[in-house]
Amino acid sequence: MPELPDLTVFAESLQKLVLGKRIERVVYDRKQQANAEPQALAAAMQGRKLTAVERVGKELLFKLDSGESVLIHLMLTGGFRCSQRQEQVAFAVLTLLFNDGQALVAFDPKGWLKVALNPDLSERAPDALDVTREYLEGMFDKKPKTVVKSFLLDQQSIAGIGNAYADEILWQAKISPKSLVGKIPKDVVAKLALAIPSVLKQATDYLRKHHPGITAGEVRDFLAVHNPKAKTSPSGGPIIVEQIASKKTYYTDEQILFK
Repeated sequence: MPELPDLTVFAESLQKLVLGKRIERVVYDRKQQANAEPQALAAAMQGRKLTAVERVGKELLFKLDSGESVLIHLMLTGGFRCSQRQEQVAFAVLTLLFNDGQALVAFDPKGWLKVALNPDLSERAPDALDVTREYLEGMFDKKPKTVVKSFLLDQQSIAGIGNAYADEILWQAKISPKSLVGKIPKDVVAKLALAIPSVLKQATDYLRKHHPGITAGEVRDFLAVHNPKAKTSPSGGPIIVEQIASKKTYYTDEQILFK
């Protein structure tokens, strides 16, 4: 599933490709999940220009010159592809046909991609890049028995982190993914608060440099521990692979278990 670094670069790539273009026609496969009927979605978008593409947590928000917006959640396997309007794109869910002959297609082989017209963003969890030590301490006090890996994945607690980057963050903070949040010492919580933006920003910079223009897929072969090709961490610890929080988790015994 695309996470904060992937989606940040997707948004930047899409802005260069579609900003200012006028939408002539909208094609939507109603078999997918949406909060609006196809006719309402088309009516809101047709004839309008795209003015911004922004990441919101693990989703992308497309803003229109009418003031309306469309939120797309790519789920596990979704992505975007720019094409010629006559080109057929496999597993297309939402297609925007522009007045210049180009098209933007949101696709998903699994068919789980979600579309929301004019979403309410007022009660979202803090973005991962904005999380502070004080926020983490407060949340940990509320649910002390929560496993830290589960906490990082909970989009109601922190927006933007998925399975891969939760592993990377915990490895950098040297916290076992099986730790209980209420048992993590305050000084280690401070390290976690620093590791979250550090890992995410470094990954985003890497993707910008080495994979400019991407609008789909996941790049994981540069990660320290959440990397099937790696046997040891950068500091030499053997990588352990285990199901934790119902997710395939990568970690090492360099990470301390607080329990």
